[in-house]
Amino acid sequence: MDKQKKLRVFYSDISALRDRSDQPQLWEFLCCARQQKIKQCKNEDDRLRAFGAGLLLEYGLRQYGYTQTIPVGSSAAAELEQTGQTRSLQQVRFVYGENGKPYLGTGQGERLPLMFNLSHSGTYVAAAFGTEDIGVDVELMRTGKQKIAQRFFAEDERKYLEKCWTDEAFTGIWTRKEAYIKAVGTGIAMSLDSFSTMEEQVGEYYLKTWNVKRDVWLSVCRKGSAIERCLPEKIALEQVFL
Repeated sequence: MDKQKKLRVFYSDISALRDRSDQPQLWEFLCCARQQKIKQCKNEDDRLRAFGAGLLLEYGLRQYGYTQTIPVGSSAAAELEQTGQTRSLQQVRFVYGENGKPYLGTGQGERLPLMFNLSHSGTYVAAAFGTEDIGVDVELMRTGKQKIAQRFFAEDERKYLEKCWTDEAFTGIWTRKEAYIKAVGTGIAMSLDSFSTMEEQVGEYYLKTWNVKRDVWLSVCRKGSAIERCLPEKIALEQVFL
Protein backbone atom coordinates (compact mmCIF):
# COMPACT_ATOMS: atom_id res chain seq x y z
CA MET A 1 0.00 0.00 0.00
CA ASP A 2 1.19 3.50 -0.88
CA LYS A 3 2.47 5.13 2.32
CA GLN A 4 0.49 8.25 1.42
CA LYS A 5 -2.76 6.27 1.68
CA LYS A 6 -2.04 4.07 4.68
CA LEU A 7 -3.78 4.74 7.98
CA ARG A 8 -1.23 4.94 10.78
CA VAL A 9 -1.72 5.49 14.49
CA PHE A 10 1.07 6.48 16.87
CA TYR A 11 1.16 6.90 20.64
CA SER A 12 3.84 7.76 23.16
CA ASP A 13 4.42 7.89 26.90
CA ILE A 14 5.95 11.34 27.27
CA SER A 15 7.13 10.95 30.88
CA ALA A 16 10.76 10.90 29.72
CA LEU A 17 10.31 14.35 28.15
CA ARG A 18 9.37 16.05 31.41
CA ASP A 19 12.90 17.25 32.15
CA ARG A 20 13.76 17.88 28.50
CA SER A 21 10.94 20.11 27.25
CA ASP A 22 13.12 23.21 27.57
CA GLN A 23 15.92 21.86 25.36
CA PRO A 24 16.32 24.19 22.33
CA GLN A 25 17.08 21.38 19.88
CA LEU A 26 13.65 19.88 20.53
CA TRP A 27 11.79 23.17 20.04
CA GLU A 28 13.42 23.48 16.61
CA PHE A 29 11.21 20.63 15.38
CA LEU A 30 7.99 22.52 16.24
CA CYS A 31 6.27 25.20 14.20
CA CYS A 32 5.82 28.70 15.65
CA ALA A 33 2.10 28.15 16.32
CA ARG A 34 2.81 25.01 18.35
CA GLN A 35 5.56 26.77 20.30
CA GLN A 36 3.17 29.60 21.11
CA LYS A 37 0.47 27.15 22.21
CA ILE A 38 2.91 25.48 24.61
CA LYS A 39 3.94 28.81 26.11
CA GLN A 40 0.29 29.72 26.72
CA CYS A 41 -0.40 26.58 28.79
CA LYS A 42 -1.11 27.43 32.42
CA ASN A 43 0.66 24.53 34.15
CA GLU A 44 3.57 22.19 33.62
CA ASP A 45 1.47 19.10 32.82
CA ASP A 46 -0.46 20.91 30.08
CA ARG A 47 2.79 22.24 28.62
CA LEU A 48 4.26 18.73 28.60
CA ARG A 49 1.23 17.31 26.78
CA ALA A 50 1.21 20.11 24.19
CA PHE A 51 4.95 19.65 23.72
CA GLY A 52 4.73 15.87 23.37
CA ALA A 53 1.77 16.11 20.98
CA GLY A 54 3.77 18.51 18.81
CA LEU A 55 6.73 16.14 18.61
CA LEU A 56 4.49 13.16 17.84
CA LEU A 57 2.80 15.20 15.12
CA GLU A 58 6.21 15.95 13.62
CA TYR A 59 7.18 12.28 13.77
CA GLY A 60 3.98 11.25 12.02
CA LEU A 61 4.26 13.92 9.34
CA ARG A 62 7.75 12.70 8.46
CA GLN A 63 6.42 9.21 7.79
CA TYR A 64 4.39 10.74 4.95
CA GLY A 65 7.09 13.07 3.62
CA TYR A 66 6.02 16.25 5.42
CA THR A 67 7.34 18.43 8.25
CA GLN A 68 6.07 21.32 10.39
CA THR A 69 9.26 23.28 9.95
CA ILE A 70 12.63 22.97 8.26
CA PRO A 71 15.25 24.39 10.68
CA VAL A 72 18.21 26.31 9.29
CA GLY A 73 21.65 26.59 10.89
CA SER A 74 20.83 24.49 13.96
CA SER A 75 21.38 21.03 15.39
CA ALA A 76 17.97 20.00 14.09
CA ALA A 77 18.95 21.20 10.61
CA ALA A 78 22.19 19.21 10.81
CA GLU A 79 20.27 16.08 11.77
CA LEU A 80 17.90 16.48 8.81
CA GLU A 81 20.80 17.13 6.43
CA GLN A 82 22.69 14.08 7.66
CA THR A 83 19.71 11.79 7.03
CA GLY A 84 18.90 13.43 3.69
CA GLN A 85 15.45 14.53 4.85
CA THR A 86 15.96 18.24 4.18
CA ARG A 87 15.59 17.64 0.46
CA SER A 88 12.72 15.15 0.70
CA LEU A 89 10.41 16.75 3.27
CA GLN A 90 7.68 19.19 2.23
CA GLN A 91 6.90 21.88 4.79
CA VAL A 92 3.21 22.17 5.67
CA ARG A 93 0.99 24.93 6.97
CA PHE A 94 -2.02 24.45 9.20
CA VAL A 95 -5.43 25.68 8.04
CA TYR A 96 -8.65 25.47 10.03
CA GLY A 97 -12.20 24.48 9.11
CA GLU A 98 -15.30 26.34 10.21
CA ASN A 99 -15.46 24.38 13.47
CA GLY A 100 -11.78 24.89 14.23
CA LYS A 101 -10.58 21.47 13.05
CA PRO A 102 -7.01 21.75 11.69
CA TYR A 103 -5.99 20.54 8.25
CA LEU A 104 -2.71 20.42 6.40
CA GLY A 105 -2.01 22.88 3.61
CA THR A 106 0.77 24.26 1.46
CA GLY A 107 2.29 27.70 1.61
CA GLN A 108 -0.11 28.66 -1.20
CA GLY A 109 -3.11 27.68 0.91
CA GLU A 110 -3.93 24.45 -0.93
CA ARG A 111 -5.24 21.52 1.13
CA LEU A 112 -2.99 18.45 1.23
CA PRO A 113 -4.41 14.92 0.84
CA LEU A 114 -3.39 13.90 4.38
CA MET A 115 -5.64 14.22 7.42
CA PHE A 116 -4.49 14.06 11.03
CA ASN A 117 -5.79 14.27 14.56
CA LEU A 118 -4.14 14.48 18.00
CA SER A 119 -5.12 13.50 21.53
CA HIS A 120 -3.55 13.38 24.97
CA SER A 121 -4.36 12.13 28.46
CA GLY A 122 -2.11 12.01 31.49
CA THR A 123 1.39 11.31 30.19
CA TYR A 124 0.17 9.79 26.91
CA VAL A 125 -0.22 11.44 23.52
CA ALA A 126 -1.64 9.93 20.33
CA ALA A 127 -1.76 10.89 16.66
CA ALA A 128 -3.64 9.38 13.72
CA PHE A 129 -3.00 10.00 10.01
CA GLY A 130 -4.91 9.01 6.88
CA THR A 131 -6.50 10.29 3.70
CA GLU A 132 -10.08 10.56 5.05
CA ASP A 133 -11.63 12.51 7.92
CA ILE A 134 -10.12 11.02 11.07
CA GLY A 135 -10.36 11.30 14.84
CA VAL A 136 -8.33 9.78 17.67
CA ASP A 137 -8.77 9.69 21.42
CA VAL A 138 -6.46 8.30 24.10
CA GLU A 139 -7.60 8.06 27.71
CA LEU A 140 -6.29 6.81 31.01
CA MET A 141 -8.90 4.51 32.52
CA ARG A 142 -11.74 6.55 33.99
CA THR A 143 -13.25 5.18 37.20
CA GLY A 144 -16.64 5.57 38.86
CA LYS A 145 -18.32 7.36 35.96
CA GLN A 146 -21.75 5.70 36.12
CA LYS A 147 -23.60 9.02 36.37
CA ILE A 148 -21.86 10.34 33.25
CA ALA A 149 -22.89 7.22 31.32
CA GLN A 150 -26.50 7.50 32.50
CA ARG A 151 -26.71 11.14 31.53
CA PHE A 152 -24.77 11.35 28.28
CA PHE A 153 -24.59 7.94 26.58
CA ALA A 154 -26.98 6.51 23.97
CA GLU A 155 -29.69 4.12 25.13
CA ASP A 156 -28.02 0.88 24.02
CA GLU A 157 -24.70 1.99 25.52
CA ARG A 158 -26.43 2.68 28.85
CA LYS A 159 -28.21 -0.67 28.81
CA TYR A 160 -24.97 -2.49 28.05
CA LEU A 161 -23.16 -0.82 30.94
CA GLU A 162 -26.08 -1.39 33.32
CA LYS A 163 -25.81 -5.13 32.67
CA CYS A 164 -22.02 -5.46 32.87
CA TRP A 165 -20.46 -2.30 34.25
CA THR A 166 -16.68 -2.11 34.32
CA ASP A 167 -14.46 0.95 34.24
CA GLU A 168 -12.71 -0.59 31.25
CA ALA A 169 -15.97 -0.85 29.29
CA PHE A 170 -16.90 2.75 30.11
CA THR A 171 -13.47 4.05 29.08
CA GLY A 172 -13.58 2.14 25.81
CA ILE A 173 -16.97 3.60 24.89
CA TRP A 174 -15.89 7.08 25.96
CA THR A 175 -12.84 7.02 23.69
CA ARG A 176 -14.94 5.79 20.77
CA LYS A 177 -17.42 8.61 21.20
CA GLU A 178 -14.65 11.20 21.45
CA ALA A 179 -12.90 9.81 18.36
CA TYR A 180 -16.17 9.85 16.38
CA ILE A 181 -16.95 13.47 17.28
CA LYS A 182 -13.43 14.52 16.32
CA ALA A 183 -13.63 12.68 12.99
CA VAL A 184 -16.98 14.28 12.12
CA GLY A 185 -15.53 17.64 13.11
CA THR A 186 -18.60 19.24 14.66
CA GLY A 187 -17.09 19.63 18.12
CA ILE A 188 -19.34 20.26 21.11
CA ALA A 189 -22.30 20.92 18.81
CA MET A 190 -22.95 17.15 18.69
CA SER A 191 -24.73 15.57 21.66
CA LEU A 192 -23.06 12.44 23.05
CA ASP A 193 -26.38 10.59 23.30
CA SER A 194 -27.29 11.27 19.64
CA PHE A 195 -25.23 8.32 18.39
CA SER A 196 -24.11 4.90 19.58
CA THR A 197 -20.65 3.35 19.25
CA MET A 198 -21.63 -0.19 20.19
CA GLU A 199 -20.95 -1.27 16.60
CA GLU A 200 -17.79 -0.58 14.63
CA GLN A 201 -19.73 1.40 12.02
CA VAL A 202 -21.63 4.64 12.67
CA GLY A 203 -23.08 5.85 9.38
CA GLU A 204 -20.16 6.63 7.06
CA TYR A 205 -17.63 6.30 9.89
CA TYR A 206 -15.75 3.30 11.24
CA LEU A 207 -14.27 2.72 14.69
CA LYS A 208 -11.49 0.67 16.23
CA THR A 209 -10.41 0.46 19.88
CA TRP A 210 -7.26 -0.88 21.52
CA ASN A 211 -6.19 -1.36 25.12
CA VAL A 212 -2.59 -0.28 24.46
CA LYS A 213 -1.55 -0.62 28.09
CA ARG A 214 -3.23 -1.90 31.22
CA ASP A 215 -4.94 1.40 32.04
CA VAL A 216 -4.70 3.17 28.68
CA TRP A 217 -7.33 3.00 25.94
CA LEU A 218 -7.05 4.35 22.41
CA SER A 219 -9.76 4.65 19.75
CA VAL A 220 -9.65 5.77 16.13
CA CYS A 221 -12.50 6.75 13.85
CA ARG A 222 -12.28 7.40 10.14
CA LYS A 223 -14.68 8.05 7.31
CA GLY A 224 -15.21 5.73 4.39
CA SER A 225 -13.85 2.26 5.14
CA ALA A 226 -13.38 -0.26 7.92
CA ILE A 227 -10.17 -0.08 9.94
CA GLU A 228 -8.28 -3.28 9.25
CA ARG A 229 -4.65 -4.38 9.55
CA CYS A 230 -3.82 -1.39 11.69
CA LEU A 231 -2.11 -1.51 15.06
CA PRO A 232 -1.04 1.53 17.11
CA GLU A 233 2.72 2.06 17.01
CA LYS A 234 4.44 3.05 20.25
CA ILE A 235 7.06 5.75 19.68
CA ALA A 236 9.81 6.72 22.14
CA LEU A 237 10.04 10.41 21.26
CA GLU A 238 13.05 10.98 23.50
CA GLN A 239 14.97 8.49 21.34
CA VAL A 240 13.72 9.82 18.00
CA PHE A 241 14.56 13.48 18.52
CA LEU A 242 17.48 13.39 20.97
